[in-house]
Amino acid sequence: MGTKGNNQKSYAFYEELPYLRVTPDAEIPYIYKRLDVELSKPVEQRKYQIRIPVPQQGQGVRKSLGVVDREDAIKKAEALVIDIKVTMKAGGTVVKFSVQQLADAFCKYKKSLVRGSWESKDQRGKRSITKQRYELIEGKIRNYVVKFLGKNTDVKEISLRKWSSWESWRYKNNARKDTGRPTAITIQNEMGMIREFWRFGIDEGYIPFTPKLPFHQVNLIPDDKVRRDTWEANEWKSFVRRVRDWLNTTASGDQDFVWDAFVSYQMLFFLANSGMRIGELVKVRNKDIQFRKPQIEHSFKKLSALVQVHPSTKTGAREVNAMGGEFAKRVQDHSKYKRLEDFLFCHLDGSQFTTKQFHTWFKRMIDFTDENARWGKQFVPYSLRHFYATTRLQNGTSTVALCNNMGVGEQYLKKHYSHYLTRLADADLMKMNNEIGVGAKVIPDGEDFFIPENI
Repeated sequence: MGTKGNNQKSYAFYEELPYLRVTPDAEIPYIYKRLDVELSKPVEQRKYQIRIPVPQQGQGVRKSLGVVDREDAIKKAEALVIDIKVTMKAGGTVVKFSVQQLADAFCKYKKSLVRGSWESKDQRGKRSITKQRYELIEGKIRNYVVKFLGKNTDVKEISLRKWSSWESWRYKNNARKDTGRPTAITIQNEMGMIREFWRFGIDEGYIPFTPKLPFHQVNLIPDDKVRRDTWEANEWKSFVRRVRDWLNTTASGDQDFVWDAFVSYQMLFFLANSGMRIGELVKVRNKDIQFRKPQIEHSFKKLSALVQVHPSTKTGAREVNAMGGEFAKRVQDHSKYKRLEDFLFCHLDGSQFTTKQFHTWFKRMIDFTDENARWGKQFVPYSLRHFYATTRLQNGTSTVALCNNMGVGEQYLKKHYSHYLTRLADADLMKMNNEIGVGAKVIPDGEDFFIPENI
């Protein structure tokens, strides 16, 4: 073994390995020990480095082999060349590709799938996503994935074992302190996004192929028991009284503030009476809603509404038969914008109310009424949709009619509301046959509502 160079960056223990060329026309790989690193150690105890030239791929591979012994270094060099050949055969790259570069490439790809705010999936394709969805993904990648892996880390050097510490790291590094500890479904959704991120890197040749992906041992199919908190009937009555007081506190603001508070208040109750998603409601124009008196007379049902949901929303076009039409009618009656093309829930200047703006107003209501602390729950705007579903089930609406009105399948309804369906089965689950009884004994009338201890 010789040396190479005559200055402070010279190589000692320099040895060329011509039989390890990655292609016949490639330059010769070589191993060596650097004279300008590990200065506290004698040269013999310093770790071997390697340089493997790769045609048309920049400087090729240059890295530490992490071993001091020559034989160990050659064995690692041989294994490394095999990996490089496999990667090249698959069309991949062996030059350093940083986590930040992969993140940028992935986000660029996802951004290309963003559809216009009024385009449907049928128009842009089933894989298309909304602008809001893209912003969520981009924020997760930037705030968590890049920071967890290190923006300058070579993605080819990251082992799958690294992801085993993701969940604990994620809990400790939550960027949104105001939301508290991330929920299980949040972590689960992020794991699914990371799998897609990693799969993208493999498909594009930035990461060596592996049959396993991050969290391969984790079942990312949503748990049937994962559902958002919502109100019980008595909790809702208490909330209604308090949120009315909240609206009164907004009367002293400027015109825009007072109007937006009024609109968000009406949206709150219309959502609770229709089961619509916020993204669906903010796209409703005057032409999309038809008010009418309910077919069934009831003191709570003063005015109903038929709402045409725009095709660009989550589950596409459908017609919603909503109670609480008076809440939408109040906004329409007080609004200056009454043309058919005008937004129903709009600002004073006629511009569209956004989902983000409603989220802000909803949080103000929840904070004022102290809902989360009072009931030990975590209320979000989607809780209104869940409240509508549970209320309808409790009042006997069929699952078929409810699914059609909410734009979901029966399997989804069973998954998220099975506990309410069980509650409503009292008549079936509690009935007893007086002719049969329990243990072949006849249960006297009046005692057939429970099983006595002395049977």
